[in-house]
Amino acid sequence: MDGKLNFDAIMDSVLGLITQQKTKVDEHHQRMLKQAEELGTQDGTLNLPREEDSQLSPHEGMLRHEYQKLIAELWKKGKPYLDGPHLEYQTQIEKLENLKASEKELLEKESLLLEKKRVEDEKFLQKDFDIKVAEVENYDNVVKHNYTIAKTELENAQDRTGRLTPIIHFKSAFLYVLLLIGIGLAEVPLNMQIFQKFGEAFFITIIMASSLAIAIPVLAHFSGVFIKQREEKREFLWFSIVCILLFMIFNFGVSIFRAYVLAENIGEESSYLNIVIFTCLNLILFVIGVLAAYFRHDESYELEHAHAKFLKEKKAYDKKHLKTENRLRAMKTKHNATLKEQNDTYLKEKKAILDKSSIRQEKESLVTQRNRAAKLYDELLNAFTALEAMVDAGYRTTVEKYRASNLIHRENHLSPESWSNGITSLKMRFETKSELDPN
Repeated sequence: MDGKLNFDAIMDSVLGLITQQKTKVDEHHQRMLKQAEELGTQDGTLNLPREEDSQLSPHEGMLRHEYQKLIAELWKKGKPYLDGPHLEYQTQIEKLENLKASEKELLEKESLLLEKKRVEDEKFLQKDFDIKVAEVENYDNVVKHNYTIAKTELENAQDRTGRLTPIIHFKSAFLYVLLLIGIGLAEVPLNMQIFQKFGEAFFITIIMASSLAIAIPVLAHFSGVFIKQREEKREFLWFSIVCILLFMIFNFGVSIFRAYVLAENIGEESSYLNIVIFTCLNLILFVIGVLAAYFRHDESYELEHAHAKFLKEKKAYDKKHLKTENRLRAMKTKHNATLKEQNDTYLKEKKAILDKSSIRQEKESLVTQRNRAAKLYDELLNAFTALEAMVDAGYRTTVEKYRASNLIHRENHLSPESWSNGITSLKMRFETKSELDPN
């Protein structure tokens, strides 16, 4: 609409508001009618207000207050819609007066106003763009927080150890885990034979055999880690001794049981040789697991974990930071396109001003815009006035309902003195406003 008031959009918006408010008024009126009948019955039973009372009852005053609140709400929601057309009307009146007073300077003034508007719009767009960029950058700083902490922790660990990265000979985590799983799986068949002697169900035997098979790779893993990092954490030396002792006790006991089961199956007595063989088999698997864990970790627990955490946080941050950069580029592109579109519009409007051949065309345009604003204002005012009148009519009906119910339940069925003045109208807001074009 070339910067002018969008009358159709305002009217559509107001029609929706009026429909919504009309529904609200109807619902409010129905509630108040019901409440008025109840209050009238209550007050009438108590003979309130008294016959000689010149003041309305508190309940009737409350009913008026509720409807007056609805009037105030209509005014609060409806007045902003009147301000736009009214301001547009006043603006066009002022332009017409200025045009009559100084027609020669019109084109120059319009050019200056257009330039001022262009500068203001450009500043607004730039400010809005800067705010959005700041929001994106602040989000990036929040995302970067964990990465910064991890980087600081890594730098501290590097300073303490004198090394930039952990020294790990067995670099593949996948192969390492696969090796530990293989060590555990190698134990399952032998353990199956042992636990079958207990006569349990097959799946229970599988669970028992598998739980024992976990022990060797787990003990081997922690033994290797504790041995590797014993210099940095002194308590790890004792932890490793405990793990190795646990393995030796577990291994020797299981080997004896295995030798016993084997001898029973072939009908011979168990021999020390079988015990040694089973012990050595498990010991070989255990040593392989210990060596794998030893070469899979750095001698500095702090450096290893700080480095792993740093890589994880860096990967997560780099991924999010890339999205942030792409978003900033997209915002910049959109901002530049908006500036170009605004500048093209400005040049078009400036050319239209300079190309005007007669002040008469400008007067006709201003009069048309003024009349449209006045018409819209009057239509909106009439619509809100009618809605306000609807509230007042509802108020009168509600009070009449209250009084009728009150009168029925009074002992003497006589109207109090306070009702003699009738029902005072609500304090209207839109009704006091005058139309811009009474014709």
